[in-house]
Amino acid sequence: MFPEAISVLAQTIFSMSNWMTSTLHVLLSVSPKGPKPSGVLSVTDSRTGRKYEMPIHRNSVEAIRFKEIKAPKDKDHPSDKVEGGLRVVDHGFQNTAVMASQITYVDGIEGSIHYRNFSIVKLIEMKKRFEDVTFLLIWGHLPSQEERQKYKKDLAAAMAPPQLVSDVIQSFPPTTPLVTMVIAGLSAWAGSDATVIPAYVGKNIYQGNLELVDKLLVRVLSALGTVVALAYCRLTEREFTPADPNGSFVQNMLIMMGFVEKDTGQPNPKHIDCLERLWILYADHELTNSTAAFLHVASTLADPFTCSIASIAAAYGPLHGGAIETAFKTIRDVGKPENVPQLIEDVKAKKFRLFGYGHRIYKTVDPRSVFIRELLEEFYEPHNSFLTVALEIDRLASKDKYFTSRQLNANADLYGSFVYMALGFPAEIILPLTMVSRCPGVMAHWREAMGEWVLCLASVLKSNPSGLLRSTTPDMAPPADLHRTT
Repeated sequence: MFPEAISVLAQTIFSMSNWMTSTLHVLLSVSPKGPKPSGVLSVTDSRTGRKYEMPIHRNSVEAIRFKEIKAPKDKDHPSDKVEGGLRVVDHGFQNTAVMASQITYVDGIEGSIHYRNFSIVKLIEMKKRFEDVTFLLIWGHLPSQEERQKYKKDLAAAMAPPQLVSDVIQSFPPTTPLVTMVIAGLSAWAGSDATVIPAYVGKNIYQGNLELVDKLLVRVLSALGTVVALAYCRLTEREFTPADPNGSFVQNMLIMMGFVEKDTGQPNPKHIDCLERLWILYADHELTNSTAAFLHVASTLADPFTCSIASIAAAYGPLHGGAIETAFKTIRDVGKPENVPQLIEDVKAKKFRLFGYGHRIYKTVDPRSVFIRELLEEFYEPHNSFLTVALEIDRLASKDKYFTSRQLNANADLYGSFVYMALGFPAEIILPLTMVSRCPGVMAHWREAMGEWVLCLASVLKSNPSGLLRSTTPDMAPPADLHRTT
């Protein structure tokens, strides 16, 4: 395939992946499990006078139970579908639990994170490595020495890119946004072995088949890391270096990117240790928007490469992972510390939004920030003007009542980006590297979902019922749920 054609194909794939995430908030609807209800929600429908009781499990009720609350058909408002049961409207899933999971628990009030039964504080104190923690997330227990070695070697062995993938990445100009390169590279990786695509082979191959799921999740982890390394090499116009069969995942990432010491040809051990600790903190964070996008697509039993493309496209938005890139542009435009006070005043005057501040979950300090600050202190150099401006913004914001009263703290993703900068990475690669560090958690959720599968189907409320056109055409379908095909 000619480079120009590959580039066009890559851009088309990127556009399709954005479309795939347009309803990304709808996910696996798994009933919360408990020995017995903790209480009962009693409901009286004033339209009919009927009473209903719904069991409360773990401070939640099943939304499907509301379909039992029915009323006579309303001919004047057919789009309300009252005869089909009461519907629950929750814009943006602000108060809806869409799945039950045993993987990660985030307490935004207390400011704690647990991977399985281990707090991240405990895992850091135990000096666990990236392979240990990702194994814990995916398979539910810390690995034995034998399991760790096999897992490490399997990851390294899967880091050899197919030629098609290398050609696709090379077809892009070096100035191309790296995330678009990564999306195209992952698609090419899946295309190089179409047997991983259920629609291509004509059958379900993942649901209930955890042996195959385990093989593919390792392949996707390594593929994403390798594609990001290839994209970085394209950005910096350097040669790609093959992974070391005996190297760790983080070590091989740095090797493939050419981020090594000149005298040894190997990554700086301090850099490896820093990224190991940082990536442990980033490995999972419950059901983020991008993880939700992955699982939405996975509910159709699509392959994990395709699901990852949807996830990455979601993460690229400025209200998610793309906030890092947007924040960097703001910091760059400020120029020098003396200009920071005016920036703070402009934000308070709502002239523009300061991305990278605030978090929808935490009502206190993000527990990851404590450890990330420690990493930053280890590698921060005063002559780094960019970091000097960033830290001055944080210093003033942390003392300003406008920010403190709204609990607008620099979030862990923004702090982590400062660590990348301190290590010497350019801003363009930070979001792709963050995606790599989050991938193990996403794979853990995929593995869990393939054991208890539900197809995601979204429904909507007609916003202008009186505007419905009544047609006598017999083959015209009535108003229906979006995306419903069965």
